[in-house]
Amino acid sequence: MGDLRLYLFGSPRIELQGAPLKIDRRKTLALAAYLALSNQRQSRDRIVDLLWPDLDHEHGRAALRSTLSALTTPIPFEWIEADRTALALKRDAIWIDVHAFNNLLQGYLEHQHNIDDLCDLCVTQYQQAITLYQSGFMDGYSLSDSAGFDDWQFIQREWLGREFAELHRRLSLYFAQMQDFSQAIHYAQHWLSIDPLHEPAHRQLMQLYAVSGQRSEAIRQYKQALDLLDAELATPPEDETTQLYEAIVSGQMPSVKGEVPNPNRASSVMPPLPSLVVGRATALMEIKGRLGINSTETRTITVIQGWPGVGKSTTVALLAHDPQVAQQFPDGILWASLGETPALLTVLSTWANAFGLGEPGRIRNIEDISAQLTAVLRDKRVLLIVDDVWHPEHVMPFRVGGQMCSLILTTRLNDVATALAPTALDLYRLPLLTNDAALELLAKLTPETTRDYPHESRELVRDLEGLPLAVHVAGRLLHTEARLGWGVRELLLELRDGAKLLQAQAPSDMLGQTSDSSPTITALLKRSTDMLDAETRLRFAYLGLFVPKPATFDLEAMAVAWDVADPKPLARALVNRGLLEPVSGGRFQMHALLVLHARSLLEGAGL
Repeated sequence: MGDLRLYLFGSPRIELQGAPLKIDRRKTLALAAYLALSNQRQSRDRIVDLLWPDLDHEHGRAALRSTLSALTTPIPFEWIEADRTALALKRDAIWIDVHAFNNLLQGYLEHQHNIDDLCDLCVTQYQQAITLYQSGFMDGYSLSDSAGFDDWQFIQREWLGREFAELHRRLSLYFAQMQDFSQAIHYAQHWLSIDPLHEPAHRQLMQLYAVSGQRSEAIRQYKQALDLLDAELATPPEDETTQLYEAIVSGQMPSVKGEVPNPNRASSVMPPLPSLVVGRATALMEIKGRLGINSTETRTITVIQGWPGVGKSTTVALLAHDPQVAQQFPDGILWASLGETPALLTVLSTWANAFGLGEPGRIRNIEDISAQLTAVLRDKRVLLIVDDVWHPEHVMPFRVGGQMCSLILTTRLNDVATALAPTALDLYRLPLLTNDAALELLAKLTPETTRDYPHESRELVRDLEGLPLAVHVAGRLLHTEARLGWGVRELLLELRDGAKLLQAQAPSDMLGQTSDSSPTITALLKRSTDMLDAETRLRFAYLGLFVPKPATFDLEAMAVAWDVADPKPLARALVNRGLLEPVSGGRFQMHALLVLHARSLLEGAGL
């Protein structure tokens, strides 16, 4: 039998006896990759739905037959089992780099030791695995007409990329324990190159430089982390990173213990930990009380609602990393961010993989995955977090928790929050920051501005009305201006006017799921107003004529502004979309940032 090999790291290819096969059909490689990572026979109908979703049954079946022929004809022996209903690879007929990679990773299971207590054989196997990983899974390959395959490919790439990074972490820790700091630094540097914003990797390098006598390099590494986080996320480093830096500067030599994942998190799917949060202690305490922490009243469902940019995603990310929450839910935390057009199958597959429900390469339908998760979680204590919900029906597949689980949902839309909450008591309105908290946040983002312009800074946070997103963006712009030595006072005035703020990009670590990797504030706000019909959107824009600080008005004022006899239907629609908020005395309030957005809509309409 000939030597047949399938390479899926980097640009995918098939080799027979060392020579690459010429593949004319793009979906031939997709079919080979999908079968290679499947743990069971796959039905022809399922493969057709995955690779040819736009074709009817007859034409899809014909396309599969043709593609299968292109995959098998050049190879002079049988390596795919095929019948009228299903397909599968013959595992003993082909070598696959991803399988070899996984086998090397799992070798420690036969060595009778903990995953982080490496033996010499582990080290050799991990180094071999790194050699196999030439690049990311199927790098540069995609199918423009098959969103389902692209979702599957994304899951594999993310999973294998995490394993690749973890190999470098373990090897760096091993060589540090062996006092081979040159090798330890080598692997830590590669670990960091995989994700340059990953602070644990920065800290590992700082520790290694310090204990190996390279104190100046450790300090340089900290400053590099500082600059990267400032440039990419406009946030300072974590307290742990700063404390390590201060210890190194003072001459204390830290021990290199590595940062081993919490075993209670083995089944968790976690969001990134927010790098800078101020003024949320009370909100966190209240939400944790709903989860039964320091409270006798536990709510199965909590729906968090609030203005766009108020920090709903940030708050639930903090909850996911909270030690008390981890203790309350020892079987793990499952988190997802949906957005307007979520890839439900992709997210559910990630949750399923966290509990080992089939190999990562296997595709099932949404109903099957939900049913499996429901069965697994029936007797577990797991916190389920579904962030940035836009449509109530999108939540249905995620209602998989048993009696000991809790579900937290977030949405900016009032009507969605009402539809999701079983009772009014299950709703939690996330408040804006107080002026003092907003000023504290601004001071952390741009200390030189609040120090040199205290009065103007306080006026700015008052104008921004405690919206964390607005304060973050303003702080980033002011910090950049101050660092360049330009006119901070002029920028403060421009930010109060609002135009500069609307044009600025939003910090990436404050976003839910968006199609744009770096949206402006205007783009984020448009996600809400674009859902309105043209007439209602114009009526909303007219409210921008009201003077802010704060912009409040009653039904009579709205009737005049809109020239309608009964403003209630329009007001109700705007409240449901999260664009207005009822306040006491029969009045309604629009946040200052939304007033600016409304004015920009008027200008865009030429009014």
